[in-house]
Amino acid sequence: MGLSSLPTPSESVLTLVLVNTALTVSIVKELLRSALHVLGLRAAPPPPPTTPAGPPEPSLTDRFRSRTSPVRFASATSCRRPVAADCRVCLARFEPESVVNRLPCDHLFHQACLETWLDHRHATCPLCRTHVLQGVDRAVPSASSLP
Repeated sequence: MGLSSLPTPSESVLTLVLVNTALTVSIVKELLRSALHVLGLRAAPPPPPTTPAGPPEPSLTDRFRSRTSPVRFASATSCRRPVAADCRVCLARFEPESVVNRLPCDHLFHQACLETWLDHRHATCPLCRTHVLQGVDRAVPSASSLP
């Protein structure tokens, strides 16, 4: 009556054979690897080192650093219109001695926050999506356009 839901012996034998086969293949592979190691041979040659074709291209952060210079928050806001008093990346308030970067769109961010943003291959302002390097080749993909 209630025994019909149990697996038949032929079903459990198939599972047992598959598990034992996988274990056997794994053991044989490890034995061969150990034998090759004892003999001083390698199982597969290491891949050849890749050499770049030329000097590495500077990162987006490096290009941004070379074109802009950070300033203190107090001096960045003294001659401009009033700005938001917090960094929209880390959401912390700007202190007068905070080191900030001003983007072409006039948004301010902590230098470290903005560089972290740029390190993640975001080439736009975190707020308005204006390109951070005006007049630069826009072929650098942002993280939002990556698959």
